[in-house]
Amino acid sequence: MPPHRLGLQLALWGALFLLIGACVQAASAVECRAFLQMHGLLRWAANQCAFKQYNPAVVETARECFDKVGSATASPLMFAGREQFERQAELRGRERFCAEIERRFPMAVRP
Repeated sequence: MPPHRLGLQLALWGALFLLIGACVQAASAVECRAFLQMHGLLRWAANQCAFKQYNPAVVETARECFDKVGSATASPLMFAGREQFERQAELRGRERFCAEIERRFPMAVRP
């Protein structure tokens, strides 16, 4: 993987980690576009990785963000998060990527 792509992915993970930490705040206090993309990734991961629990505060913040930006903006962002999951799962292997999500986002998903 080219170094600039790796750096971009690390930056995305860092941003997602910070955003998930802010999930208990109101939607107006988070950057909704990035949050919705993160939610799309994690929600799809919850399904694909068979996680049993998904933090309701994340769902609530995503709902508030969805209402704030509207479905025409929110739906493609959440789908982009889902696609990001699929790319990473293909690149790293689904089981390995699921384990990484579980390790990086224990405040959002639980096995």
